[in-house]
Amino acid sequence: MTAPAASTVLVDETDPAYPAATRPHTSSVTQHPARVAVITSAADLTVALEAVAELEHSTGRRLRVVPQASGHGAGAPVDEGTVIFDTSALTKVSIDPDARVAVVGAGVTWSDVNAAAEKHGLLGLAGSSPSVAVSGYTFGGGIGWMTRRNGLASSSLRAVHYVDGSGQQRTARDDADEELDREAIWAFRGAGGVGIAHTLEFDLVPAPNLHAGALLWPVDALPELVEAWAAALPELGASVSSSLSVLHVPPLPTFPAELRGRPALHLAIADPDGPEGARPLLDALSAVAQPLLNTWGPTDAAGLARIHLDPPVATPAIGDARWLGASTPGIAEALFSEALADDAAVVMVEVRHLAGAPLSRRGGAVVDPPGDFIFHAVGSLDLFPRERIDATFARLRSVWSAVDAGTTPGSWIEGAAGVPNALPPAHLERAIAAAQAVDPLHRLQRSRLLG
Repeated sequence: MTAPAASTVLVDETDPAYPAATRPHTSSVTQHPARVAVITSAADLTVALEAVAELEHSTGRRLRVVPQASGHGAGAPVDEGTVIFDTSALTKVSIDPDARVAVVGAGVTWSDVNAAAEKHGLLGLAGSSPSVAVSGYTFGGGIGWMTRRNGLASSSLRAVHYVDGSGQQRTARDDADEELDREAIWAFRGAGGVGIAHTLEFDLVPAPNLHAGALLWPVDALPELVEAWAAALPELGASVSSSLSVLHVPPLPTFPAELRGRPALHLAIADPDGPEGARPLLDALSAVAQPLLNTWGPTDAAGLARIHLDPPVATPAIGDARWLGASTPGIAEALFSEALADDAAVVMVEVRHLAGAPLSRRGGAVVDPPGDFIFHAVGSLDLFPRERIDATFARLRSVWSAVDAGTTPGSWIEGAAGVPNALPPAHLERAIAAAQAVDPLHRLQRSRLLG
């Protein structure tokens, strides 16, 4: 059968599918690709790659292919030399409750996965935002609210069905017949992946008594609250994950009137095994000051996804993040104080506690947390010029560099074209070799984690 003409597969800006595909969730960059391919099945990927080759031949211009699902990691320029493969329509979800395995399309969001999984008492290792697609998040490592109990989401990845640069359908798994596919699954686990994924298979975990919540305090007692937080961390249950941050609270009616439009200290905390493990930390902070907002209690997957208090709509933002060492509590107050400076151009500065996470039984580029904590800061381009945000990041970097663990969490850098130092040098070299083997002609835009 003759492949469809490029015009029937690739659409330009006159087609309604074009604007829908070029509005990523992280809207810090504009996207004006030459064409868009709306991918609704695995077979579409092969046909669309053939159409790109036809378009290149007819125009005499080389084009690169950029896969995009939700666009939470969007940050690289997308111009007339690009074709976006919009995979957001790959939304099939299948749950095997007996095997505790999910098989999902690459465009599926975590809210869709966990809405289906929790009917069976299970959850996927989702992150902080329900609108993030499973693919980019998992391929970047995947750090969520069950990391201390179950590890990184990348370690739960069993197989990835994908196409290579020539459009051939392949399956990456540890026991694949070809070394290329065995190296591909290694790269999909934390190096951003290779080729274009259309289906993921990953483990689900039980959540027998899920508790979670968001707590907010005025920053007046910040030194005492941070001191209490640091002292209580060693007493936490092994399944408790949490983050402490300075958050500039939006002026919305969902927040206490005293905090609207002001900075607050924000604790996000979760435990899939019940309320007792979190009690030492909650009691210690409440003994210092009572929170003005406290949503801690039994919850479901949707409630878990709200505790980070992310903006409900897409926001143009840039972020910085770093894995930090065990001594991080000692510099936390200094980090938060920088976030409260009069000229600070950030809306959030966060310290995530991940110490004690179990080691993965699977190999991959990043399958174990490289540090005990993560630093994360976000600046809004709606509020501040990029130069001021970058200057604030530099001041924060001068504080956290004292406890630097050496690498950057790949999926936590908003609005950036590349993520330097996401992988140790040997892992970076191996991941680049895997990408080259899968796509020797470099037709596909490679993971931003690969430099």
